[in-house]
Amino acid sequence: MAKANKTISVKLVKSLNGRLASHKACAAGLGIRRMHQTVEVIDTPENRGMINKIHYMLSVEEA
Repeated sequence: MAKANKTISVKLVKSLNGRLASHKACAAGLGIRRMHQTVEVIDTPENRGMINKIHYMLSVEEA
């Protein structure tokens, strides 16, 4: 029985300029490269952790 992968839509709404290196790394890990880019990521604990770490720069919608 295959489990359906839920996705989360993540959009960068604040700039990465001047942020901590670890916060920039979280954005890169989520696949975000530029402002106002929206990416779909699979809802895993690892991705949730990165989203929680940089929540103040993101707009998040659960699909």
